[in-house]
Amino acid sequence: MDDLVWHLVELYCFKNSISLVIDKHYETTGQIAGGMHNLHFQHGIYIAGHGGLDVAYLDEELPNFRGCMEDVVFNQREILASLRSYPSFKKVYEVSLGCSDEFFAGEDEAINFFSSRSYVTFPEWRVQGEGLLEFALQTATQQALLLFQSGREGNFVALEIVNGLLKAHVGRSKSNTQLSSFSLVSDNKWHVIQLKFTGGYLDLMVDEQAVRTLLPLQSKSFVSEGPLFVGGLDNHKGEEVKKLELASVPRKSARGISFKGCLRGLEVNSEKKALKSALVSKDIAVGCKVQSSDNENPFITTTEYLHPSEVPLSTVVPEAGKPFIHHASSYFLSLNNLEVQEGGRAFLEQRHMKVDVASEDLGIHHSQILFKIEEMPLHGFLQIDVSPALGMEKAFTMLDLGQGKVWYVHDGSEEPRDFFTFSVSSNSKKEMALRLQGHVPYVFNITVLPVNDPPYLKLPEGNMLLLFENSKKRLTPNIIHVSDPDTDPLSLSFSVLGNFNLDAGFLENTNHPGKAINSFTHGDLRDGNIFYVHRGHRNSRILLRASDGELVSNTVVLRVMAVPWDFEVVIRTGAVVQQGGAVLITQSDLSVEVNGEPHEMETRYAITHPPQFGQIQRQGSSGEWKQVSTFSQRSIDRGRVRYHSTFRGLQLENITDHFKFKVNIEGKISEELMFPITVHWLKVILLKNVPLKVNKISRQILNSDHLQAVTEGVDVTQRELHFKLLTPPKKGKLLVGNKILKTNSIFSQQNISDSKISYEPQERLREDTQDTFRFLIVAKHIESKDYTFRINFEADKTRIIVTNKGLFVKEGEEKLITKSELFAQTLDNRTFQYKITRSPQHGKLKLVNFSDPLGSHDSITEFTDQDLEGERLMYVHDDSETQCDEFLLVASTAGPGQEGVVRHLDTEHLSIEIKVAISVELRNDEKPVRVVDKVFHVVRNGQRLLTLADLCYHDPDSDFDDGQLLYTRRGIPNGDLVRASDPTQKLYQFRQDDLREGRVLFRHKGADSARFVLFVTDGVHYTSSLLEVTVSDPYIQIANNTGLVVQRGEGSSLTASNLSVTTNQDVRTDHEIEFHMLQPPKHGRVLVNHSVSHTFSQHDLKQGHVIYRHDGSGKSDMFNLRVKVKEIYVEVSVYVQVYSESHQRHAQILLIKTLVVEEGKPVKLSRGRLQAVHEDNIPSEAMFTIRIPPMHGYLRKSLPEEGSLGGDAKSPLTFTQQDIDDGDIFYVQTVPGQQQDRFLLDVVNGFQAVNGIEILVDIVPKQIPLEVQNFTVQEGGSKTLLEDYLKIPNKYFEGVDCEFVLLKPPKHGYVENSNFPRVKLMKFTRKQVENELIYYVHDDSEELLDNFTVFANSSELGKQSLPQTLFVTVESVNDEAPVITVNKILQVWANSVTEITRGDLCAEDKDSSPQDLTYWVTPPSNGHLALQSFPGQSIQNFTQAQINKGQLIFVHTGAMSGGFNFQVTDGLNFAPRQIFSITAQALTLSLEVNRGLSIFPGSTKPLSSGDLRAVTNDADSKGNRTVTFTVISAPRLGRLVRVNSDNSTEDVSVFTQNLVSEQVILYQHVDRENTGWTAEDSFTFTTSSPPAALSPEEFHITISYEVTEPGRQSRLLANTGKATKRHGSVAYL
Repeated sequence: MDDLVWHLVELYCFKNSISLVIDKHYETTGQIAGGMHNLHFQHGIYIAGHGGLDVAYLDEELPNFRGCMEDVVFNQREILASLRSYPSFKKVYEVSLGCSDEFFAGEDEAINFFSSRSYVTFPEWRVQGEGLLEFALQTATQQALLLFQSGREGNFVALEIVNGLLKAHVGRSKSNTQLSSFSLVSDNKWHVIQLKFTGGYLDLMVDEQAVRTLLPLQSKSFVSEGPLFVGGLDNHKGEEVKKLELASVPRKSARGISFKGCLRGLEVNSEKKALKSALVSKDIAVGCKVQSSDNENPFITTTEYLHPSEVPLSTVVPEAGKPFIHHASSYFLSLNNLEVQEGGRAFLEQRHMKVDVASEDLGIHHSQILFKIEEMPLHGFLQIDVSPALGMEKAFTMLDLGQGKVWYVHDGSEEPRDFFTFSVSSNSKKEMALRLQGHVPYVFNITVLPVNDPPYLKLPEGNMLLLFENSKKRLTPNIIHVSDPDTDPLSLSFSVLGNFNLDAGFLENTNHPGKAINSFTHGDLRDGNIFYVHRGHRNSRILLRASDGELVSNTVVLRVMAVPWDFEVVIRTGAVVQQGGAVLITQSDLSVEVNGEPHEMETRYAITHPPQFGQIQRQGSSGEWKQVSTFSQRSIDRGRVRYHSTFRGLQLENITDHFKFKVNIEGKISEELMFPITVHWLKVILLKNVPLKVNKISRQILNSDHLQAVTEGVDVTQRELHFKLLTPPKKGKLLVGNKILKTNSIFSQQNISDSKISYEPQERLREDTQDTFRFLIVAKHIESKDYTFRINFEADKTRIIVTNKGLFVKEGEEKLITKSELFAQTLDNRTFQYKITRSPQHGKLKLVNFSDPLGSHDSITEFTDQDLEGERLMYVHDDSETQCDEFLLVASTAGPGQEGVVRHLDTEHLSIEIKVAISVELRNDEKPVRVVDKVFHVVRNGQRLLTLADLCYHDPDSDFDDGQLLYTRRGIPNGDLVRASDPTQKLYQFRQDDLREGRVLFRHKGADSARFVLFVTDGVHYTSSLLEVTVSDPYIQIANNTGLVVQRGEGSSLTASNLSVTTNQDVRTDHEIEFHMLQPPKHGRVLVNHSVSHTFSQHDLKQGHVIYRHDGSGKSDMFNLRVKVKEIYVEVSVYVQVYSESHQRHAQILLIKTLVVEEGKPVKLSRGRLQAVHEDNIPSEAMFTIRIPPMHGYLRKSLPEEGSLGGDAKSPLTFTQQDIDDGDIFYVQTVPGQQQDRFLLDVVNGFQAVNGIEILVDIVPKQIPLEVQNFTVQEGGSKTLLEDYLKIPNKYFEGVDCEFVLLKPPKHGYVENSNFPRVKLMKFTRKQVENELIYYVHDDSEELLDNFTVFANSSELGKQSLPQTLFVTVESVNDEAPVITVNKILQVWANSVTEITRGDLCAEDKDSSPQDLTYWVTPPSNGHLALQSFPGQSIQNFTQAQINKGQLIFVHTGAMSGGFNFQVTDGLNFAPRQIFSITAQALTLSLEVNRGLSIFPGSTKPLSSGDLRAVTNDADSKGNRTVTFTVISAPRLGRLVRVNSDNSTEDVSVFTQNLVSEQVILYQHVDRENTGWTAEDSFTFTTSSPPAALSPEEFHITISYEVTEPGRQSRLLANTGKATKRHGSVAYL
């Protein structure tokens, strides 16, 4: 939107949705949380700014809009139709018609400040400690404010013009630092200004002339605050700046003296500032007058024409063709400003308007030089006492000036300057120069000297002050008004004259109530602090007079009259409040009038009946609200009385509240009145309660799409709308962030909207299930009914469930990794393979086989599920002192089921990376090791502390504190160990911490040399050692003396690393080792703690307090010291090496060039390619060190005696610049096939080093690097062989002409030169390729791929490339017509469905695929064509591909012979039309054999073709025709079964003739109980072979014991019967 182009903006708000549309095209929509039922405009509509509106939802830092608007319409009402303000209706501030050019100003355009109120504000000049301002200006102003930037705590930076010179101010901590330039800037010329200040100084530069002053030291740095003012100030800021006493902002000025002139090129901290980034602008224009010199006519200047809106009122705009206003710098006329007192008059004399050329030289008299006034003064007038003729024309002569006839009279206004314009002419009849022809206007400036006028006092509302008896009334500026244009109103005061009648009343200040005053300030009057208090007589008077501190005003009399009164409650509108909220009771809700007018009498309200659903509260001085039964009108006016809704329950109806009260004013009490209160009761609505779907074990976010509640009646933010958990979920955890929510836990709607509420399942999802939790909604202490939220689990069968509990192992031991510690699985039971991607660092993994130790494997890289289940995987720790280890692996699966099963192509491949952490329990298995092993030296018969510098052990166990090592000593032959704090107490045991803290003291007694045993233990392991003690006289030895290296004229610290001593004496502190200066240095001083000292201690050395300061002379220095410990001393000399400043500068690396080397050959690293230069070093001192050697070669140094590459000098680590200059350093290229190499060098010149010098090496390959690119050509067409197809990318082969030789020519085309068409080439040149003369020509065959092989050859270089093959893709052209290759007569069975195959009908096309060959057919005469998938749907076109895939069928109906016409097309070409013939014949089905079956009871027998056989007349398709038997009535005594390939059987009701012939259809007899000697069974069946079918037939089965079968025989030998008596019995034997 900030592109300076008009845009159409539309904002729509409807119900709970809001949309913003830009330019009818870009739309953004949103939802209003909780909906919006009524839109209230409590504060009105604000356009382009907030006008100081103070509401919580508005950002006060939001800047006002700067730009242009038109057609601002709100609900069909034009808002900006009028820009006139109307009280209480519309307020317009700094808005004007039209669109100013300043919004379109460029960055480089100047800003014109043309009025006394001009200024621009820019965003804050961010100053934190230091800042920089740059700009150019052009002005004639002698005094003005240019820039002002305020800071924190009253700090500021200002730049002003004072008497034509620039003056800068920096105010900090009540101090004002000033800096003035000495260059005049008020000369109407452009000047470049730079203002810079830091924490220590202030710089001001004008046109290359700079001045500087130091700033006082401050504890805090300057931090800016607020906008940057340029050119002037606004009213508010002007009041603040007046207190700073700047010359350009005098106290009597309203806002200071604004800058008039031009300013451009403003840069703040090197960032350009232009009008487009301005915050506020006032009375400014774009573009400025630019003065230029004209050698031909020095009296005329040119200006750029300004836009009419930019011209200030005080500027004369010349008409076209007229000369412009001439400045006072003219060579012809000298103008000197006229000074006049404010309201006074002054003569205009010849010294003010002086002609520099003598009138005699012009040949005219002074009376003939005429000054004609073109524009009169604005703040006064010219009084001219001349002849009537001249007076009418407002003119006067040079003679009139000399005779005192011209006066300027000022009108008394407060403007500090005035001017008028005039022209100069002559009434002589002679030919005059252009300057005397009246064509050149001039400006005459008048300076007004201010005069302090006395204040003027008046009573605007009359001299009568009416008030009620025994009341008080506020005095305001409308009652007592004082005016003083040249004095700040805050500086005015009032005094009461005469004897004040205290019996009638008195004046008081609210800051001191009840105390009579006789003077007050205008500020107290303006702030409403002054009251008249009536106490007695009805009539009195007050005499008042004002003063500005110097002069007093006139005296006025204010008469006071007190009148009787009565009151009435005129406003009792009631209040509206939201449930649980509070509303202020304001003056517009409840107020009382006395005698029909507002009053200031003490008014109190006594509550007689309090509200039912709330409290009336008043705010105390501490800010706390408390319930009250009475309150005053003053508390209401101050916003300290409110109604607070305290009812917390649900209200189902809209019930109003109220309270009753009585009014008491000065003892007068009203009747009981009622104040109504409308309460908007809170309603809670659950908008969304959508179940959460969970399909992972990880957390799932519960957001506002799942659960959302809103309120009605009361505005409740999402942060205040809470959910109370009544019953938590059982199968998972509900969390806010990482905190688990439990019963009665609270979370908010804001938490839900911010996606901070989540649900985490506790167990793996193995099946679809559901979880729930119950909750209620709490808003403003209102609780809703109970609700239930559901979580639906959707089990992911393919999700990997990982068990990874980590391992715990003891140091050096091993641990089996079982399924319970590490395992991966899925719900569909896939088998996983585990591949180790990172092995353990402090151990190894191995597979063990306890039954077969030879089958174990160490350091494995993969394992399986079976290894984990069989507990064969083991981690073995390496016994190192590490507390943790880890290894990474990838678990992957190839498919479901068991290992070895081939994965289906559609099965997803699953894998997951697992990091297994291993915790190691350390063991104390290491002995302490001695790390300090020294001889202990002590003074004979003396003592000395035993410290870690003499004896120290370390325990390799990483978790052990060395300070806890325990030392135990045995007998000491030549002394004792005692406690340092108590030497009488011997030590036999001590810890290493005691050595560190200096608690162990050795005391000598006995031999000069001895050893004693120490036992050291860590509590588990013991070790022993000997401590040797050597005794001698006291001594001091110099342990270290490195000397110093210092820069010339600088200083360097002397520390213990430079100078240290050792001694055998008992030294407890470093202060006891003293250094005394014996011979001071000649070329410097030794400072201790920044002062010269000849004594210091070892402590000073260690703390860095000793500094050697060089005085700038000499190349080296030395001083002698005496080191003293107790009574022993030793002398030492300290040498100082001095280096110059040039040594500190880095060596300059010159002429670094890329090395070029032939592949496999050496190249010399010469001075022309690498040179390290330093002004104070010779080449042999510049030492090069190889930091990173080359990757594809090496650096080598030739041996001087051999002059060739030496075998033992390969890859030198260092060499000098002298070696390079002598040509001894070579780079040798070794790795083939590389194009570039690099190596890094460091160079040292003795004092300084330059690191990381990169040397690049370009390698020229042995073979030409030919790169080829495949291309595409149209069938039968040609293609230019471009440079991209045959590219030699190496820059060292650019411009080298070479030949391309065809090693293998194309098979389906040839290469030709376009100048010699159809001539096949076997080679061509690179220039011919660059000139695009070489073409590949295709032979128009139907082959879609071709290729040829080429290599590049350069006889000039003697190099060739490797052979490269270019592949050619041929885009086919459809130029061949389809050909019918097969069209046979199709023979079908009547009423059958027959597939039409490729053997029946086929078309081919050389340049088209079967998919593109389409048959267009006429409807067949004896059936229809269809597809296999839709046999009932007739088609009239199909493709050859559908025939090839067996998708085309013919469905016969009707006549026995027929066919259809067809034609084949490839989409462009057609084959000749042909006929496809179809003949049909009836299919005859007959049952040849139905002999039945004989079977032995209880047995099973197969059916054969000898028992049952049906045949067709389809003799040609024998073996292909299927005859099907369908059983429609099953056998009663048995069943029909089929024998499968695995010898299993199954019941069958449908079988074919082939199955019968194969004897796999069997009859099995099963019902033996109901079978006698002989029985009959049968089944009924139908026979079919589509389209033929037979009627049902019956197949008979005889079941008899007489049937002879292998292994089953029986014979009935007798059947004579048996006789028996009646009721007798018979026995069968």
